[in-house]
Amino acid sequence: MNYRALAISIALASSAAGLMTIAQPRRAGAGAETRAVGTLTTVFPSPDIAQRTQGDLAILSRYAVNTYTGSLQGTAVALQTVVRDDAVEHKAFHTNTGIFWGTLEGFEPGSFSFVVHNVVDRSGCPCPPGLTPFEGKFVVVEGTGKGGLEGICGGGIVKTGAAGTDYDYTFRFGKDCKADD
Repeated sequence: MNYRALAISIALASSAAGLMTIAQPRRAGAGAETRAVGTLTTVFPSPDIAQRTQGDLAILSRYAVNTYTGSLQGTAVALQTVVRDDAVEHKAFHTNTGIFWGTLEGFEPGSFSFVVHNVVDRSGCPCPPGLTPFEGKFVVVEGTGKGGLEGICGGGIVKTGAAGTDYDYTFRFGKDCKADD
């Protein structure tokens, strides 16, 4: 065989293998931060689990189903606890605990648990559902990542945006997370 033809064949095979590696989904590993941005839509299955009042506070629990688009593609189901103070503060505070399953751009499918704390401005209410402005803090529960999202940690913000609810999260993996030391 001609050495030049052999060298060209090896170079082409190496280039093709490199392209195949780039196109394949990857599992999470330690390293640089990964930013995830996009929108999510929320549906609240009826009825609420419970509703109570305590003085001027309205307290309720309900399920929330979120559909993520953008860097995160998937579904999240959360138990949401809401405390509203419309008489004095005109604010609501939401604590959501839940699980996400789906994909993070470039990673294999997986899942993780999270906690979200939202502060909602209700000064313009009564409001149609979903139209109250809010900003919240999203945090991954370290050590809960499975599948392609094993070892994930981090979080970011969720807030009302022009097209719905926007998210902007920063994730790290493995040894870059405190719980995985």
